[in-house]
Amino acid sequence: MKNMTLDSLDMLSANILVNLYEKHSASSVAIEMNIPAPKVSRCLQQARMIFNDPLFIRKKHGLEPNEFTRQLYPLVKALVQCGEQLHQLELCHGMAASHNMVIYVSDLLIAHLPQRLSGAISEAQLPISYELRSGSADIIEDLAQGLVDLAILSESSAEGLQDSRLEVEPLKQLTHLYLLCSLNHPILHQEISLANIAAYPYLSAFSQIDKQSPDPFLRYCRQQKLACHLAPTDLGLEGLGFHQLFRYLSDDKTVSLLPYNKVYEQSELLPGLHVCCLSANDTERLYRDQAYPRLYLLSARQHGCSHLDWLRQEIRLLISQSVH
Repeated sequence: MKNMTLDSLDMLSANILVNLYEKHSASSVAIEMNIPAPKVSRCLQQARMIFNDPLFIRKKHGLEPNEFTRQLYPLVKALVQCGEQLHQLELCHGMAASHNMVIYVSDLLIAHLPQRLSGAISEAQLPISYELRSGSADIIEDLAQGLVDLAILSESSAEGLQDSRLEVEPLKQLTHLYLLCSLNHPILHQEISLANIAAYPYLSAFSQIDKQSPDPFLRYCRQQKLACHLAPTDLGLEGLGFHQLFRYLSDDKTVSLLPYNKVYEQSELLPGLHVCCLSANDTERLYRDQAYPRLYLLSARQHGCSHLDWLRQEIRLLISQSVH
């Protein structure tokens, strides 16, 4: 058994360990966390001493976590998230006029949102706390009733978002598509094309507000008279979560397409699944006769929080830097 002294692990080293696992690059972590690269190296060395393990193996493409680190990662990730929540609690406790904001965003969409948003709030020294939600039976009504302050949504058209009670701001167009399937799926031994994807049970996971609006891939299949059929699910009204993907895609039969780069960039967190970017030609072909999906930022027109405009600006910046 390893001689571990977990009580010696400081929050900075824990945060660096999590980011190294997700980014595979010390220089990328230094830029992301805005700290000197030598400090990243020192904290990694400290973590190696604490756990009595090398933790990462340097390979051609970057730092690769070993098996021990794969087991350690979810525990340290939870520790970092708890630390962020404690920081938010401390910040709110010390400021009398604190505003608690509720932000809706699918966890399929964007990684590091809590970490970066918390950092921006702390740097600006604003009395804002927030809660993230990824499920809602009717997000439009939740916004209008003040149950949710801001929502980040992906839609093929803004028509389903039109409501006189809401401010709707278009953000970024999503111009990539990512194929998801199991590591042993037979499609990986074929040419990956739209026609071949249509030959397998398809998991529709775009999570659009208008439940009657067809998934863009299903619409393409109907236009091209491809016999695509849906895989059975029990997703209900609140849609699909990031960590549910394995449940529906691990059968070596089902495939899915998603427009969110998070599923590609964090595919190492989906053990047993393969994620790859569809070719530009296939993506353009699919969207030739329909609109690309776009991200929208929504809030109620009558909103009393004085910091809402600042929060909207930070989310715009975060989306522009982190989503493609």
